[in-house]
Amino acid sequence: MAEYRPIPCSLHDELQLRAMRRGAHTVEWSDDHGARRSIHGPIVDVFAREGVEYLRLGDGLEIRLDRLIRVDDVEFGGAC
Repeated sequence: MAEYRPIPCSLHDELQLRAMRRGAHTVEWSDDHGARRSIHGPIVDVFAREGVEYLRLGDGLEIRLDRLIRVDDVEFGGAC
């Protein structure tokens, strides 16, 4: 697994707000193989585990924050 690269605080705050609101959001990210993925659903948590930050969706899917490309209209820069 690639070394984790923290996202800017402003983007982290944006994710926290969306998690608090519990509405459905469109999340795009790059998977472990570099393929672009997309899902629409509620963001339920933003958390850290073993020094890596993650986003958890309502279906239980966990996505590393440094792999996010876009959440709704907010660009994250497409890590990986």
